[in-house]
This record gives sequence, structure tokens and C-alpha cells, in this order.
Amino acid sequence: MRRRVQKATNRLREHLFGAGQKNSMKIPRKHILVVESDGNSVEMLRLYLGHFMYRVTAADTCGEGLQLARIKRVDLYLLGDGCEDGDTFELCRKIRALDSDTPIIFCSAGASPADRRRGMSAGAQAYLAKPCELQELRQTIRCLIAGALARGVGAVADLARA
Repeated sequence: MRRRVQKATNRLREHLFGAGQKNSMKIPRKHILVVESDGNSVEMLRLYLGHFMYRVTAADTCGEGLQLARIKRVDLYLLGDGCEDGDTFELCRKIRALDSDTPIIFCSAGASPADRRRGMSAGAQAYLAKPCELQELRQTIRCLIAGALARGVGAVADLARA
């Protein structure tokens, strides 16, 4: 599995950097906090989402994720699974207690209906089972951030009010 993710990451890196696309306009980039223990997955997300003008901050433990949630203003939280130091469902509850408005997406290996209910009841707005299609993930992110911005929630909304 890790080898496939690494190969996909390398292909994505070649595709993105081979294209040589640069954006000359200064547009505020929407900020996503990713809590995921697999470094290859984080790198692939960083490259893929960066191509679509998202800024990704990553944490590989629940403790680090909670600490970043306390100090950074983000537009969306993307929670994986398998963090060694805790349960990401509990992390979701803690983030929701700190921030009741910013969207949360679970992207988890747990694909059962019980896992989905647990994620949604912890405070997430969406639950995607791994391996998920990157386009589906991007569409979900785009829709949730657009809804949050319409309600005046998130880091980019804060910049607009400033």
C-alpha cells in the first residue's frame, strides 16, 4: 500500500511541477489542517491540494493536531486515522469544542456504517472512506469551504472582514 501511495505521489509531483503553472495574482489561499499519520499521504495531499490553491498544514499526531487547532485559524480540518497517540474521533470532539463552525472531514480506512455514524456524531460534516478519489475529496472540500465562507466562517473570511 505504501509503495502505491509513493508511486502516486511521485506521478502527481511530476504532473504538477512539469506543468509549470504559476498564478501571478495574490489570492488568499484557503488553509486546511490535515491530521494524518502517514507521511506519504500527507505529501500527496499537500501537492494535490496545493495545485488547487489550498495551503496545507500537517500534524502527524492527535496532540499536535489539537495544538495547531488552538493556535491556527483554518478553513477546514481533514482528519485521517491511525494516529499513535490518540483517537481521531476524540480529536474531532475536542476540535469541535474549540471551533463549532469550521468544517471537518474524516478520511478514514474505516468504511462501515458504524464508523461513518461515529465520525458524523463526533462533529464532522463529511466522512470519506480510504482509498478515496482525490476529485471527490477536492469537491467535498470545495463545497464545505464555500458553505463556511457564505456563513462568514474560516481564515479567508477573517481576511475579508479585516
